[in-house]
Amino acid sequence: MEQNEITAEIENITEQIIRKYNPLKIILFGSAARKEYDKVNDLDFLIIKEDVPIHGLARMRELDELIDRNIASDMLVYRPDEFEERIKLSDPFIKTILREGRILYG
Repeated sequence: MEQNEITAEIENITEQIIRKYNPLKIILFGSAARKEYDKVNDLDFLIIKEDVPIHGLARMRELDELIDRNIASDMLVYRPDEFEERIKLSDPFIKTILREGRILYG
């Protein structure tokens, strides 16, 4: 995909997540967030939302059913308390997302 197609798809997915899923925050991470468009083979989103299913797979399944997309996407969903706990634990994955990610909403 070309840069303009990737950017348009990020906007499309973000708009759908906001409209259909009511998140508190959306963060794009990975190669697309770093604007390394030649390395993009999927889009990575971290979503913070209240009132989500307990199990992570159920959270991802819920989003898969709601969001139409034209590029593979990974969507990680955390409740605010889970996200804060990960930060307190100095989770290296979360630290990288916070350092390199791009806040799209919230």
